[in-house]
Amino acid sequence: MDKQEATIAAGMNHGYSLRQRISWAVVALIVGVVIAGFWNYKLVDGFGKEMVAGPLIGDTQSLAGTFQENGWDFGFLYAAVAGLAATFTACNCVVFAMMPGIACASNVSARKSLIWTTLAVFTFAVVVVNFFYGLVVGSFESGVLQVYNEREVRIWQAQITFTILGVIMLIWGTIAFGFADRFLGMLPMRFRLIMGDTVTKAGMMGMLVGFFSVGRPFPVFRDFLTYMASAHHPLYGALTMAVQGLAQVAVMLILLVTVHAFFGKQLSRWAANHPSRMELLGAFAMLAGGAYFVYYWGLSFAFDIGRWGFKLDWYG
Repeated sequence: MDKQEATIAAGMNHGYSLRQRISWAVVALIVGVVIAGFWNYKLVDGFGKEMVAGPLIGDTQSLAGTFQENGWDFGFLYAAVAGLAATFTACNCVVFAMMPGIACASNVSARKSLIWTTLAVFTFAVVVVNFFYGLVVGSFESGVLQVYNEREVRIWQAQITFTILGVIMLIWGTIAFGFADRFLGMLPMRFRLIMGDTVTKAGMMGMLVGFFSVGRPFPVFRDFLTYMASAHHPLYGALTMAVQGLAQVAVMLILLVTVHAFFGKQLSRWAANHPSRMELLGAFAMLAGGAYFVYYWGLSFAFDIGRWGFKLDWYG
């Protein structure tokens, strides 16, 4: 067994006992649930609409039906603003849970080429998923899109999409914590090496983030869908949606590039000296993000056990 195979096989077992990993996993779940319970959607949605979209292009609701006046070019600006405005919404904030996994995996190697490859693959996967989603929505007729954008439909769509994504993230976090090693040990080593590769993980994370757009109920984003679909051109829908997908991860990418630019060498040394801590950080973030999605979009809607801040009258 070579060094890479040994690393895949061991996971975090070299650095943390089972009891320690269980403790950190429980803390991650609690953090995700607490953030979901106290999430102030009015604040973050309002920030995206009033502080991002408003100053850049104006009232998105009034712009939604202006394709004939503003044309094809404006749609790309609209797409970029819609993606940027969604950065900190409940349907996109979990993108930041991907940061430790990408940053930590990249820093295991001092090769700068791997860092940029990882970011490129992640971004490409986000854009591809959004491209195909744009093809679908761009083919909608006006009546279909109107039903698609109704509040009941978009909330139902968000619940299903983000609950599924949350479950996937929980499974991913469980594997990363080493709780499924016995099962994984039955899989072929070649498959495990491929799935454990940094670039493969980046691509899978990018696909997860790309599907955030599929479930997004954010009004600014839905206004953009109306504008984009008004062109009645699937390829235009795909291209503008791809721009939106890129914009939704722009802040995270800028943060990652900044971290690598200023602290890349320090992180590489730290990762080399404490590989198990890097694994722990990525697993913790993934499990917390999954718990957030499952609780916020799944359990709290189904059983009315969320919106703690509103129920306590903290947010007004």
